[in-house]
Amino acid sequence: MIKRSATAAITLALLFGSGVAPAWSGERKLFENIRGWEIERNVGQPGAYACQMSYSYRDKDDDDAENAIVMSFEDGKVNLVLGYGNWEWDKDEAVQASFSVDKQVLYPKQGWVGEAKLLWSQLPDAVIPKLLKGKQIILKFSDGAADFSIPGFADAYDGVKRCNAAVPTAGPQASATPAEVPNQIRLQAYMFGLMIQKAAASCAVSTTAPQRAAVDAKVSALRAEFATIEPMIREEMSKSGPTPDCPKDASSVAVFDTELKSYLDQGPEEFVASAEKRSAERAAVKKAEAEAKAKAEDEAKMRAEIETKMRAEAEAKSKAEAETKARADLEARIRAEVEAKLRAEAEAKAVKVEAAPKAEAEAKP
Repeated sequence: MIKRSATAAITLALLFGSGVAPAWSGERKLFENIRGWEIERNVGQPGAYACQMSYSYRDKDDDDAENAIVMSFEDGKVNLVLGYGNWEWDKDEAVQASFSVDKQVLYPKQGWVGEAKLLWSQLPDAVIPKLLKGKQIILKFSDGAADFSIPGFADAYDGVKRCNAAVPTAGPQASATPAEVPNQIRLQAYMFGLMIQKAAASCAVSTTAPQRAAVDAKVSALRAEFATIEPMIREEMSKSGPTPDCPKDASSVAVFDTELKSYLDQGPEEFVASAEKRSAERAAVKKAEAEAKAKAEDEAKMRAEIETKMRAEAEAKSKAEAETKARADLEARIRAEVEAKLRAEAEAKAVKVEAAPKAEAEAKP
């Protein structure tokens, strides 16, 4: 199944150059790669701030969700775009979230502008020294938080400065055609079709010749809309490896069959909406099952702890009773021995008393 983070990454790359944030709109040329950061020059833009830096990664602790950071600079300001594959902001949505570097809150009520997977804001350049020493950016919302790793930021920032220094400060500007932001819903439908094609060719799934032909036709119809970004799409999809993530059991095969049928029966927009609904329902079921399993494990653990405690208490009680009995038996034995000794002494004394007169009589002449 296609991960929506792939379309988020592509849209992020295009949106940043197309009006969501103040950035030079048009062609960008890679200046250098530094510790995972891409330093790019906006072709044809003169001046001291023609370059930007970007970093993207998949968060293994968040189901491989796509995260991205893009920064450009101008006099006294930092333009910051943050992208997260699981965000869903309305266009131009006003958002408030505190901005922190590591554990230090720098701007507690920072304003942001949202759209789809992205948030954009403009910060004072006084934040740069903090970023140079930091490891992550943290946004805190009223209902949650998001963190973005920035490893090697200082080296990347030095790269941006080198890039800006290499850009001519004056002269004719190269013409640039603004990058058109693709329709994200239709882009998702197109990429899903590409994944179906790969799965049908490489995985042990059951598809018919008419089904494969219908998928090919739908993909071809959508391909024309994304011809200008086809290399970007292919590059993003290649990150998942040369082979698709094939269904591994009966349940995942059933999911594939359902999505294939829906893809063939519905138009791109209708399919994406229904696929998202089904995905959310499956995620809810999976979450409920995980919660039920965790609850059962917690209850089993609690029962085991209670049983262990009860056994320990029973053993302690049994031991105490045994010790009490042993002490009582010892005391009884001691009493018996004392009583026996006293009786023996009394009997000996009585015999001696009885024998005394007789001995005296026998002693007389």
